[in-house]
Order: sequence, then C-alpha cells, then structure tokens
Amino acid sequence: MRFKRRDSLCVGIVSGLSLLCDIMPATENTWHRADLPLSMMECASAGLRPDVRIRCWPRFGLMRGNVSGRASNALLIAVDGRVQREAMLRQFENSFGGGHS
Repeated sequence: MRFKRRDSLCVGIVSGLSLLCDIMPATENTWHRADLPLSMMECASAGLRPDVRIRCWPRFGLMRGNVSGRASNALLIAVDGRVQREAMLRQFENSFGGGHS
C-alpha cells in the first residue's frame, strides 16, 4: 500500500481493520531486530524502491492507500515468521519487566 508519507505491506485483516507492516526506506538508518531486508527481485515484484526493508511489527490501520504491487507467498511467509518471532521476544521481555510497548 502506498500512502502519502509511507509505504506499508498489508499482512492481514482483523475485524475490518488492516494489519500493516511499515516499509522502511533506505534513507532510514535505524535498524530494528524486526526488520526484514528485501532482495532486488522482491522489491521489483512488490512495486517497491530498491534497498527497502519491512518492519515486521504490524499495526492496525485503514486501507486508504493505493495498491502499488503484490508480495510473493514466500515473502509473506518470511514476514509472518518475523512477526511471530518479534511477538515472542516482546512477550519474553515483558515477562521480566524489561520490555517497552
């Protein structure tokens, strides 16, 4: 999805709201452990600029952007795995009182 200020990958719909993972531009040099870099081929097939990455921590949003491409099944599986890993790590951190939401 292409919005005015950012691009996002829709990874699902829950109760009518979209689950969106932000696509981080190459100019954003702050990396997060939930970031998944994309290959040039994945960028091309998804209609994205090269050297971007997906921040695999979804947030709820409305589908008010424009569809700019399609993600492959392999990419969606990789994003889902990274989302689950990040959720597990945050739950672990929160169980010790050290996590921040």
